[in-house]
Amino acid sequence: MKNLVNILVLIIIISIAYFIMNKKKKIDQLEWENPSVISINKESARAHYFDFESKELAKINDIEKSIYYQSLNGKWKFYYSLNPEERPKEFMKNDYDVSSWDDIDVPGSWEMQGWSVPVYVNVQYPFPPNPPFVPHEYNRVGSYRNRFDIPSSWLDRDIFIQFNGVRSAFYLWINGEFIGYSQDSKTPAEFNITDFITVGENSVSLEVYRFSDGSYLEGQDTWRISGIERSVFISAKPKIRVTDFLIKSDLDSLYKDGHFELVMDLINNSKDSSDITIQGELLKYDNPKDPLFNFERKMSITNKDTIEYKSIISNVDVWSAETPSLYKLIITLINNQEKVIQSFTQQVGFRKIEMVPGNILINGKPIIFRGVNRHEWDYKTGRSITEKQMIDDIKLMKKFNINAVRTSHYPNQMRWYELCNEFGLYLIDEANIEAHGMEFHKDKYSFISDNDEWEEAWIQRGRAMVERDKNQPSIIMWSMGNEAGDGENFKKLYKWMKERDDTRPVSYEPARNEDHTDVVFPMYATIETISKYAEDNPKRPLILCEYAHAMGNSLGNLQDYWDTFEKYDALQGGFIWDWADQVILQVDSSGKEYWAYGGDFGDEFIANDSNFCSNGLVAADRTPNPHFFELKKVYQPIEFIAEDIARGQVRISNKYDFINLDHIDFSWFISEDGKTVESGKLGVIDLNPNENTVLSFNLSSVVPKPGAEYFLTLIARLNQNTSLLNKKHVVAWEQFSLPIHRPTLQADISNFSEIRISEKDTTVDVIGDDFQIIFNKKTGFLKEYIFSNRHLIRSELAPYFWRAPTDNDRGNMMHIRSAIWKNISDELTIKFFQRSLSDNVVKIKMIANHDPSESIITITYKIFGNGLIDIQQEIVTGKEKLPELPRFGMKMTLPKDFNRVTWFGRGPHESYWDRKTSAPIKVYSGSVWEQTFPYVRPQETGNKTDVRWMALDNGTIGLLAIGQPVFDGSVHQYPYEDLENVPGDKRHGKLDIKPKDQIDWLIDYRQTGVGGDNSWGARTHQKYTLDGKSANYKYHFYLIPFTKGVDIMALSKINMN
Repeated sequence: MKNLVNILVLIIIISIAYFIMNKKKKIDQLEWENPSVISINKESARAHYFDFESKELAKINDIEKSIYYQSLNGKWKFYYSLNPEERPKEFMKNDYDVSSWDDIDVPGSWEMQGWSVPVYVNVQYPFPPNPPFVPHEYNRVGSYRNRFDIPSSWLDRDIFIQFNGVRSAFYLWINGEFIGYSQDSKTPAEFNITDFITVGENSVSLEVYRFSDGSYLEGQDTWRISGIERSVFISAKPKIRVTDFLIKSDLDSLYKDGHFELVMDLINNSKDSSDITIQGELLKYDNPKDPLFNFERKMSITNKDTIEYKSIISNVDVWSAETPSLYKLIITLINNQEKVIQSFTQQVGFRKIEMVPGNILINGKPIIFRGVNRHEWDYKTGRSITEKQMIDDIKLMKKFNINAVRTSHYPNQMRWYELCNEFGLYLIDEANIEAHGMEFHKDKYSFISDNDEWEEAWIQRGRAMVERDKNQPSIIMWSMGNEAGDGENFKKLYKWMKERDDTRPVSYEPARNEDHTDVVFPMYATIETISKYAEDNPKRPLILCEYAHAMGNSLGNLQDYWDTFEKYDALQGGFIWDWADQVILQVDSSGKEYWAYGGDFGDEFIANDSNFCSNGLVAADRTPNPHFFELKKVYQPIEFIAEDIARGQVRISNKYDFINLDHIDFSWFISEDGKTVESGKLGVIDLNPNENTVLSFNLSSVVPKPGAEYFLTLIARLNQNTSLLNKKHVVAWEQFSLPIHRPTLQADISNFSEIRISEKDTTVDVIGDDFQIIFNKKTGFLKEYIFSNRHLIRSELAPYFWRAPTDNDRGNMMHIRSAIWKNISDELTIKFFQRSLSDNVVKIKMIANHDPSESIITITYKIFGNGLIDIQQEIVTGKEKLPELPRFGMKMTLPKDFNRVTWFGRGPHESYWDRKTSAPIKVYSGSVWEQTFPYVRPQETGNKTDVRWMALDNGTIGLLAIGQPVFDGSVHQYPYEDLENVPGDKRHGKLDIKPKDQIDWLIDYRQTGVGGDNSWGARTHQKYTLDGKSANYKYHFYLIPFTKGVDIMALSKINMN
């Protein structure tokens, strides 16, 4: 027994010692390497609003007009240190001279202003993962100093300083006195500085650390930059005030009446108990004169108190992204002298969010999210963006039919939410938690996500977001973060969020089908995967938090995703990755601007993920990338389907969730070979949401011309201006090929001039009246075409099966897997070369073996007396295990002055086999140079699909390619090979692709689609792939020269069959 007692005593002593040592260790730890220290002296998170001194100012809601607001944005004194040891340790003292320090702009990151370099990494941290520790030797430190004046009128109030975003961690001093510490760079850090200020001049000092233990939770796929990213201000608040408030603006079960609930927390920091009156009123935004309700409460407050107010409003205007009807709540506190001491406003939108089996409902409707992920990014200032930029983004999103945004991967600036409330966008608000770099830690994510020492960091980041944004009606779902693994800390955060807000669902992608997510929220799930999920009668909806990775030349098969969403009720859309290319504007030594990406900023930080930051629907300057037009078409909220096109019947469906089509004017036209021959206006079509109707068009009046093609196009335009878009803006359209046809007559070759063959040692020449066509006997290729004494081509028309790899190609290793096709024309061995002249037609046939692939290539040429060449190319592959062909076609080079292109096919932007629904078939023209899109990193560009004919000319003569019936084509004012990526060489579309003294013309049967499910392994969908296994492809086109003034459309109708 005695031994047992001794053992127990020993265990207790050891436990106490361990506890003391562990506690001492935590105390001794630096705050920025201690996950238990999230902040020091920081105010609790609260709703976003400003305390105005009058009701009139509150209604205007312009903080710049308040005498109790002082912006600290602008120039600050700044000192940059390579590491904490080298930082100025006494700089916060008032007598410390900082006059020789540099100036820095606030808000703004120091790397974007010339100190250190921005680092772009996707998954990894910029340092080896060893949480909570970060490298000291290259943990840059920014020391900031500024001054501000405090008027005497502020002294009877509580004075606060607020930093809306500082990365990664910072210490704060006022007048040399320590105030506090904060992490979490995406939510406000507010400090009470009342006891530290004086009337007149005061100093504020910040010490900002680039890395901290908080960096382990801020590992988002974006540039790692540092400093005061968002605005800074000082405000003076009344001693008696509302400190926080919660609004619930719900609807009844019929979605007609508004259920309004308001909870307000109050404080009295004065010495005495005070009698106050609290007034509240709810006004319509567009009719502020007549309140929907008002209330008044008289009360005595000594310290803290909470009051509640509830009201039911009949026939409320309902908020949705389509109908962003807002109300304005005004809360005013009045003292016993009937003087306003506080007044503030909040936008209120009445909407109901419900989770039912298999769906999330907004106002009773299972909406589809036509969504996009959006980082805050400016190509000059980084993450410091302006209100104008936010509005411009929203306008562009509305213009391109986007209705939802995921704030990837952190809470955005507060103004963003107010704008989305006003203009109408659904938001998924995401907590500032991402630990992707823990993938490289030996214990993976669970080292922190399952670690109770990190629990408070999880909870505080989630709380900071929810408390700040809880009253914003545009937020319809919370997200607990992104790519941070899963574990107990997420389960605890989910529980806290659900307890705090019972009106919104909570989501988290890695939770998958677990209980701590209300929505199955996968990223980059395939069509097959989401279809299988939907077919299993799921209890929860599936929304793709990320899909269709828009890196470089991408966004193939987007229509296929949306056909799947439309097919299954449980699939409620998704969020494209992502909004804008996150690149940085740089200037090279010659003064030329270009988009810089990871690795372009020297070797201060070796780690980088190259151009993986350029995944945007739009370029960094918000110029649409070509695939953005595909998204607009696929996302359009009006559907047109051919019901019975032979009878001119088209079904129109209203795919909006809440609004009639009475804001749309419909028109139509019938085109003949690209020219309008009939048109009309349909005006407004009265269709409620999810209703449809069939329209009939009289096609009998169309008298077909030989060889002409006819299309019916319907267009839906706004019939009035909106807050962001102009009247006549095209919301939706569709084009239908009409089954109206009249064959052309076969050309009478007896009317053509006589031709002859002249054979030489290495060539076969076909000679006509005004042309000479030369074939290379060694290769079997068309070598030269001389027309009117002018050489039309500079290089042979040769088989070409390669394409400059896109980012998606490189991600799935196509450039390695399919390399067997890269140099096809140089690797052919001619086995047969035959020429003949019969009935004034020269026929040349070559057959060649491609030994690496065991394939046979056959090219047949027919040359007629009018100079036309009928070309047919065929491949029969031999091996069972051959990779896909990137393209199957031919390429030649023309002189540089053939720099004008005209085509009858899809356009005007580039299109591909799996990305062409947005490109209507018409006649287009432009310069050859304009057909190249300067992707951030050079890659395949400029393709046109379903081309009936394409012509290049120099203003005097030209060369016309005529599909039999169609082909893919592209033209390039440089060697096409310039688009190739060079291993080890960082290339840029704006720098390395330049006009040169040649025109490359590719005439293809087809290209394999560009794909887009992801950019790190997903291949192009099989149905859009030129499979190389036991394949047989052939195509057929004409080449014929022409002179200025010739009707190219008429010439294209020539029929030699």
